[in-house]
Amino acid sequence: MLFKWIAVFAAGISATLAQTIELGFPQNGDNFCPGQEATTRLFNRWESVASTVQVGIALGIDDCENGLWPDPADGLGFVLYAGPWTPESHGPPYAYGYYQNFTVTILSYLTKGPAIFTLTHFCLIGADWYLFLEFRNVTVKVV
Repeated sequence: MLFKWIAVFAAGISATLAQTIELGFPQNGDNFCPGQEATTRLFNRWESVASTVQVGIALGIDDCENGLWPDPADGLGFVLYAGPWTPESHGPPYAYGYYQNFTVTILSYLTKGPAIFTLTHFCLIGADWYLFLEFRNVTVKVV
């Protein structure tokens, strides 16, 4: 009986991890100029093994006032993109995976200094379509 629960739990974790996406760019320490157009690359290295409905993503940036880093779960700051995410295969899944590029414009009125760039991903997974929400963020600098 215990084995069944462990197997079900492991399958659920595997299916969930297959949905995660990563920021290929920007990376920690990258510099942005206000008004600059920047390309963001989002990766999904694995082909999903579970039924999935991609609801969408949001990309945001927020400056860090007085050395305090905002929590993405409390708000994204300035939204640079919100909409669908439809990655395409660019070779063998284990080598290149699935990714999609987005061009965003860094806001001209951001405060110079450290900032947090956040990716928020939302999808529905499995036969019962349960909610899966994740955040990825990197520290960048507005110069």
